[in-house]
Amino acid sequence: MADDARQSLPDLAEPATVAAEPLLESFDFFELLRRLEQRRGLFGHSGTADREPARLGQHVRLSFSARDVIKLQDAGEKAPARVTVANLGLLGPEGPMPLHLTRWVLDRLSQRWFTGADAEQTSDTTFVDFVNILQHRMMALYYRAWADAHPAVQVERSVGGRVRAMLEAMSGIGLPGTQDPELDTVRLRQAGSLASQIDGAERLTQFLATAFKVPVQIKEFVAAWISIPAALQTRLGKAHAGLGRGATIGPRVFSRQSRIELRVGPLSLDDFRSFLPGERRLGLFKKAVRDMIGETLDVDLRIVLARDAVPSPQVGTVQLGRTAWLARPADRGDADDLRLHTIVGWRPQMAEAAA
Repeated sequence: MADDARQSLPDLAEPATVAAEPLLESFDFFELLRRLEQRRGLFGHSGTADREPARLGQHVRLSFSARDVIKLQDAGEKAPARVTVANLGLLGPEGPMPLHLTRWVLDRLSQRWFTGADAEQTSDTTFVDFVNILQHRMMALYYRAWADAHPAVQVERSVGGRVRAMLEAMSGIGLPGTQDPELDTVRLRQAGSLASQIDGAERLTQFLATAFKVPVQIKEFVAAWISIPAALQTRLGKAHAGLGRGATIGPRVFSRQSRIELRVGPLSLDDFRSFLPGERRLGLFKKAVRDMIGETLDVDLRIVLARDAVPSPQVGTVQLGRTAWLARPADRGDADDLRLHTIVGWRPQMAEAAA
């Protein structure tokens, strides 16, 4: 989507994938340089052209140009990327240099040293190359001023930028050591929700569903028996024996306020396996839940496999207790009987826990 000036703006609702898209000469000047920055470095910060994403140069002309970018040359093994633009420069009808100097440059460009080769290789480009050495920095700083003034462009950069720093502080990743590249993109997009500090069910499920791209539901007030440490159990005439204050019967207490259950799915078989114990995705899921709600609640995880993805029970292809089911009747629906207890939390749950 573009703004009133017909300049493309990044879509903050979806992860940025423009770094993998091909670059085209039909791009706007600012859009092309923005995408080049996502591949390597920043314009106007490195100090020298060798450290920047591309070399910037001017297309010398006296006529009107209908587009900003005239030529884009990708980087090679030894040659850097080059961008030739028509909207900026010292020469031409919009430049500060006299027009007779532009005519003199065009006259030199029209002269050929020898025939039978590419015009760019045979033209006298000495003066243009010298001018491009001087005005590369000018073009880079012109783009830098535009990028620093647009919050959406600042958010795309992993370092620097006042807007990104504010969003990182709002989402809780502003300090060193708190960043996680796999979760930070989602945190920045949901910085407003994370900054509210309200631990709601929708806030948690929306974050997890967006970060892991799977359906997530939550079951609150899950019943559980919590064991009481021996030192805190009631002993008549000794400790914790006040009626209505601290007395309990037995070594456990029934609670519905300390445990929730997250239901993930229905999933494909590959996604289902990625959430099994020992898998890296499950560890990242635990970290995301812990970062969102801390250790205040115990969290169980129920992994749901789609009915159509249930594998046939063949020896050597399934794991007992994880991916093995007998033939399931059609009316039973998805396979939702795998439950991982206390992936986040510290309260031990007794075997006699209620459903």
